[in-house]
Amino acid sequence: MTSLGILLATVANSMPQFALLSIPVFVLMFLLSGSFTPFESMPRALQAIMDLSPSTHFVRFAQAVLYRGAGGDVVWRDLLVMAGLGAGFVSVALYRFKAMLARPS
Repeated sequence: MTSLGILLATVANSMPQFALLSIPVFVLMFLLSGSFTPFESMPRALQAIMDLSPSTHFVRFAQAVLYRGAGGDVVWRDLLVMAGLGAGFVSVALYRFKAMLARPS
C-alpha cells in the first residue's frame, strides 16, 4: 500500500491533489478488498481487477492467519503476490519519478 501511495504521489502535482486522489483510491480498495463482503460474491470481472490490489491479498492473508490459524505453507502465495505488487508499484513510481526529474522546469 505504501508503494501505491508513492506511485500516486508521482501522479499528483501537489499535496492537496495527492490527498484528493488517494482518498477515493484507498477507500475503494478497502471496500472491495473482501473485508466487508465476501470476495466470492463480487462479479468475476471485479474480482479479476481486485486481484491487482494488495489490500485483497492482505485481507486473505489476515483472515487465514487470524480466523483459521493458518501457517506459512498456506499463506505464502498471498505474501508473494503482495511483495510482487509492491515491487511493481515501486518500479513504476521510480520510473515516473526519474522521468519527472528529467523534465525541464
